[in-house]
Amino acid sequence: MISVERRRVQRTGSSSFIITLPKEWVDSVKLKSGDYVIVEKYGDKLVITPPRAEPLTLRAHITVYPGVDPQQVLRMLLAAYIAGYNLINVIFDKNIPNLAKFISEVKSIARAKLAGIEVVEESFNTVVFKVLIDIRELPLISAIRRLHLIVNNMMNDCLALLKNGDINYAHAIIQRDDEADRFHHIIVRELSLALLDVRSQHELGITNIAEVLSYRIIARNLERIADHIVNIAKRVLSAGGIRNYELVYEFLERDEKLFNRAMEALYYLSRRAAEDVISESRRIVQDVEDALQGKVMPSQIDVKEKVAITLILDGLKRVARYSNGIAEASLNIKASKSNELDVK
Repeated sequence: MISVERRRVQRTGSSSFIITLPKEWVDSVKLKSGDYVIVEKYGDKLVITPPRAEPLTLRAHITVYPGVDPQQVLRMLLAAYIAGYNLINVIFDKNIPNLAKFISEVKSIARAKLAGIEVVEESFNTVVFKVLIDIRELPLISAIRRLHLIVNNMMNDCLALLKNGDINYAHAIIQRDDEADRFHHIIVRELSLALLDVRSQHELGITNIAEVLSYRIIARNLERIADHIVNIAKRVLSAGGIRNYELVYEFLERDEKLFNRAMEALYYLSRRAAEDVISESRRIVQDVEDALQGKVMPSQIDVKEKVAITLILDGLKRVARYSNGIAEASLNIKASKSNELDVK
């Protein structure tokens, strides 16, 4: 529970200032007169902790009853994971049919979908998961760069799929989506921790809490771009290949370049680069709509392929808009870091 108090700053000596500590807090952390506390400075904030304070540990308890499937349990595990919980205790009702098999499936799915989660304790109907990721080893921008690389590779494989028709590229794209999801979940978890603890905020490289919302938008847009590339791969598989691939190949190339420029705008917090991305994304959206009306709809190609091309172009239009969103979020981050901005 958060408690807010106003404490008056008092002067002592010629150059020092003091405030008193709340008695309830002193008692709860077992401090006594003469003990030391640790004072850490993060920007314009001071964090006071008792010596040898344990890292922030958050515990969640999930009770699973009969009548649900493992995917429903996973969704609650995911909710606890991205909320920042370190220990997640899952208790399964003993009346769940085939309980041992059910628990085994939940553990397998959790390990596949959630990075850094391991079982540290287990009984007949209880599993304790622990999140072992240390945010100091994976700062926020490093996690974003990793997700960027995954999505970019998916887009390049999609270009090869359209041009060569090799379905192995499609299967590789679909499988890589799990990796993209894992890094998306890591990023969202780190942003939750930044909201919970100012030290985590500092360790992640966030200088202003207002940045969290913009980074959340960026992470979501990266994940959505990956989803649309997966959908394109699935539609190519479903259609048995796209013979008239030129109708979509050009737009995927433009999307890939736009996406990377949007990410560069983020890394360098470049206003001009972000504005270029926003302008180009609008051109791509308009050009896709023109191509649909002027080339795809009047064409005499097979109906099944025409449907696939139409759906793929719609996905590419959305990819351009998500890149636009990344550029806009980078402008928001730039503004949150400085109150003096030039538009020229």
